[in-house]
Amino acid sequence: MKKLLVFTYIFAFQSILIAQKSQKYVSFEEALKHPENVEWLDLDCAETSYIQKKIAVLSNLKSLYITDCGLTKLPKEIRALKKLNLLNIQGNQVYTLPKSLSQLQNIKVINLRNNAFKKLPETLTFLPKLREMDISYNPQLDIENTISILSKIEKLDFLYLNGNNLTIIPSDISKLKALEEIHLSNNPELNISNAFTHLAQIQALKIVVLSNNNITVLPQEVHLMQQINGLVLDNNPFIQIEELALKSSALQNLKVLLLRNNNLSKFPSDISGFNKLAVLELSGNQFSKAEQERIKNQLPTTNVVF
Repeated sequence: MKKLLVFTYIFAFQSILIAQKSQKYVSFEEALKHPENVEWLDLDCAETSYIQKKIAVLSNLKSLYITDCGLTKLPKEIRALKKLNLLNIQGNQVYTLPKSLSQLQNIKVINLRNNAFKKLPETLTFLPKLREMDISYNPQLDIENTISILSKIEKLDFLYLNGNNLTIIPSDISKLKALEEIHLSNNPELNISNAFTHLAQIQALKIVVLSNNNITVLPQEVHLMQQINGLVLDNNPFIQIEELALKSSALQNLKVLLLRNNNLSKFPSDISGFNKLAVLELSGNQFSKAEQERIKNQLPTTNVVF
């Protein structure tokens, strides 16, 4: 899964993935030789039938990956994995989840990316430790239903909604009180004004990712986003830098701005609006050495990364 914000040399995301000290297994047959030691299993697609037959013997399993296997549903036998922290089923054709999933009371991370979900099941609301959900690239996802379900998950602090053909963000997203990071990339029709208006109501929110959304200028509503520390605007090649510098300067808590891979070769003469930034990430652009030096000289207290 993805990662959360930390301020190091460059902007990165703080990991909440489950660190595994035990051996990582990619074969169920091998795992069955020492089932008590298995905490991490990346299941071979040819072995998915084992889930129904023998998954219960992996009583210490914490991370389960069943990816790109063409599954349409998860078997109810998954309920036996009482210690499971992470479930990754990306790249399948799953459209719902078994009710028995609610018995996995230790699960923290669920990856449903690249599946066939239209609506999220209520089952998710019975997982008290769930913190991270990736529902990206489910293009028929009902966003109203999705936010309604997610608003009942009290500890949810990371949410990925990339590539879901979003046009608006429902106002109920303000009920996600614990949300710290949201990814809304690859939604080029998204109404950014609408998104900022509702996201501004989430005081815990620290990071907003809007890469590859055909953004040229940020709407006036960006001034409402005073709580955020990090803004990611990668792969928006027509973004107007002068306007961006002006508007970002009004965000009192903004410390990290990512503008990677935007086909930039020159900044406007006045970039003083970026002076408050701790990090400005500009890698993957086309700046000359001379322009790089000019930008660094104009932003002496900002860590500019090329």
